[in-house]
Amino acid sequence: MNADVPGLLGAVPGPAPATAGLLRVPAEPVWPEEPSWASFGRWRPRELRAVTCPGGKLALVGQCFATDAEIRRDFRRALENDRLAEVTRWPGSYLAVVIRPGDVTAFADLAGQYPLYFHTTPERTVLGTRARVTARAAGLPMEPDVTALAAEMFCPGVPLPTGNRSVYRGLGRLAGGQAIRAGRDGRCRTWTYETLAPDRDRSPADAALALRVALENAVGARAAQPLTADFSGGFDSTSIAFLAARYRDEPLPVFTYHHPDAPADDLAHAERYLRFDRRLRSTVVTGTPSSLSYQGLDMATATDLPDPGAVTQVRTRLRLRHVAAEGGGVHLGGEGADALLVAAPGYLGDLAKEGALRRLGRECRQLARQRRVAPARVLARSAELSMTSLGRALRLLAKRFERPSERNIEWLDAIAWWPAPGTETTWLSPSMRLGLAELARVGAGELAPPDGAGVGDRMAVAEVRASGAVQRQLDERARPWGVWPQAPFLDNDVIRACLSLPAHRRADPTTTKPLLRRALSGLVPDAVFSRNTKGNYTGEDYKGIRLASAELSARVSRTRLADLGVIEPAKVKTVFSRAEAGLQAPFPALNRLLAADLWLRGLERGEV
Repeated sequence: MNADVPGLLGAVPGPAPATAGLLRVPAEPVWPEEPSWASFGRWRPRELRAVTCPGGKLALVGQCFATDAEIRRDFRRALENDRLAEVTRWPGSYLAVVIRPGDVTAFADLAGQYPLYFHTTPERTVLGTRARVTARAAGLPMEPDVTALAAEMFCPGVPLPTGNRSVYRGLGRLAGGQAIRAGRDGRCRTWTYETLAPDRDRSPADAALALRVALENAVGARAAQPLTADFSGGFDSTSIAFLAARYRDEPLPVFTYHHPDAPADDLAHAERYLRFDRRLRSTVVTGTPSSLSYQGLDMATATDLPDPGAVTQVRTRLRLRHVAAEGGGVHLGGEGADALLVAAPGYLGDLAKEGALRRLGRECRQLARQRRVAPARVLARSAELSMTSLGRALRLLAKRFERPSERNIEWLDAIAWWPAPGTETTWLSPSMRLGLAELARVGAGELAPPDGAGVGDRMAVAEVRASGAVQRQLDERARPWGVWPQAPFLDNDVIRACLSLPAHRRADPTTTKPLLRRALSGLVPDAVFSRNTKGNYTGEDYKGIRLASAELSARVSRTRLADLGVIEPAKVKTVFSRAEAGLQAPFPALNRLLAADLWLRGLERGEV
């Protein structure tokens, strides 16, 4: 494994699994007097924090900005009152592991940036922060969970009854907002400790104030460190950069990516906003033909989990190289803001269900005009969604897998419980289509959304978890460069502030991200919020896929996904000819497929 990537490994009851043969780097106890947990790899400053109090021990992995004294005081109180979830309330985003004499309890952060993996037998439970290391320590074969892998590829954002299964066969995963308790008596259970269901009595003004405070705290907590930031010219990273500059006297290095052959409409906006704060020192990272999407996949670094970002890994390395040239350290970005602040179109179904018909009609007309579709179609789709339960939506998904079509996805399809799968369903083998259909039908009988959460609310949580996965993979790719990418929008308190407001109250078709505008009024120049476009990188996707078409076709022809019975390569390869012709192509689905292929190859070669 990459020695730059650190981790924790433990067992209940102890001692920690022997690491000889598992790791290429030495491991050492987290606490000298506690043999059940070991630490390995190269940690960044304060990325791992360990505390001992009477009655228990605490390990924090990630970004926790409480002081040592605050952690010790609050942890002591949590132990005394047996209210362990209090360790999730400190500022930041982190995994918390509590060790008591009789059990271990762990809490993942709300976005899932810092998951925990586990395997339970009647004798003991093995837990760890690195999936492959944990699986090997538990004695599991290095084999994929084919169904879980296919579900991640073809059902993103869909609640399926895969439980806590990871893509490693037999290995469980603790996702965002979940907790696990493993006892020395062999019992083990998981639960959701925070559902992120909205507060129906929350006002936009209260949510905006909470977001303002949370974002100021999130950025301020990081400002004393060596710091750089993205500066795309969009709302999110640009706002974070302006907030960070307020805490500094010296210049803040900021970075804008631009590809001259496939401009994304970012550079002109970024250059205009730079005039508002002289402390922002700009670097333009210029793309080249070799940094286009889908280039250099044979050189992609193996990762612990499938990473759809692998298709742009050359571009990512280019950006990281420029950031590292400024000294590295913490690098701020805007990941997570879209998930938190842009209400998924499914909120229209919530409006219809609540009987807010006047507003529903107005916003259907506004959205129809923007998307150039008939208002009646938007209204009809919203009304249909209001009468569609989660169970019915899963049954409809099962039918879509059983009867796949070449139909392209349009914006109207987003007025749903989740983004509908499109032509990629035709890539699946007949047996896998039936397997996913059956999984969806089982879910229809077992699953329900959290109390008080509408369609838009559930979708927002799913998108936050997707953002957490993106940030986690970026973190892994950045380690060799001495860069620590951090996303203040994914801090627990920022997530809570945004999602406390129901999705339909965060939505306004006439205003982009109204909650963020209100929250940062007076802190970020008004001009930043005047932009009415968003950077579009699909131009690089089309150019890149044309250059790499032959290589991608050969890769798909020999993919292990076909050997495992997941896909039919000939069906997948039709996307290359479509993209070469400039026709609509399901790039996100293709990226997930290529990510799975790369991960499987790395798994077989023992590269992860």
